[in-house]
Amino acid sequence: MQSARAGRVVNSGFLEANEAAELAHKLKDHASVNIDGGYSSAVRRVVTVFPDNIPNANTKLAAIYAKTDLEANEFKVFLLKYLADSDIGDIVTHQDGLSAIIIDSKKKKLVEVMEQSNKIELEEIPLELIDSGSTKSRQVVVPSMRVDVIGAKALNVSRSYFSKGIKAGNVFLNGKAANKSSSAEVGDEIYAKGLGRIMVLEIQGKTRRGNQKILIEVEK
Repeated sequence: MQSARAGRVVNSGFLEANEAAELAHKLKDHASVNIDGGYSSAVRRVVTVFPDNIPNANTKLAAIYAKTDLEANEFKVFLLKYLADSDIGDIVTHQDGLSAIIIDSKKKKLVEVMEQSNKIELEEIPLELIDSGSTKSRQVVVPSMRVDVIGAKALNVSRSYFSKGIKAGNVFLNGKAANKSSSAEVGDEIYAKGLGRIMVLEIQGKTRRGNQKILIEVEK
């Protein structure tokens, strides 16, 4: 935070979904913030904080592919021999191998170590090859700003189904477990495990019946 105030761009390294959302929510009133995990619906993400006089900033990420029979958790343990946990994002499973999202500045070190050890052959691939999800912005009309109402509408499920997720502890508002009475505001993030992530971007007015028109961004 102090670094951003001093005019520098800083990042958190990779954090779990709730940690990243909670940190970004705490910082957004004091500096500009971006969150990125390298692809749509990424779980582990990096929070980048930068001063308001910089138009935009992100932490550069890379995707490293390995043709291996290792399980995702085994590949993560392998990578942790050479990188810090905060350098490693999601491990993505493919039909013939695995990919890891990592901090871009760490890839050279990792590839060099692998070339010397001959343990696993790694290659960098475009992040676009990882992304099988989607991110879309759209307007929805809701009767209230409650999390269960917005979540059900945005993710095209029934409110009762979404409410079960809240009750089970699988829905989070800005990184903290939501409850049945939780309400969202502009700038808030709603994350539902297994369904997707919603950012509340803007309140765009009311309908004649008094319902809220809101602009949201949905990651699935």
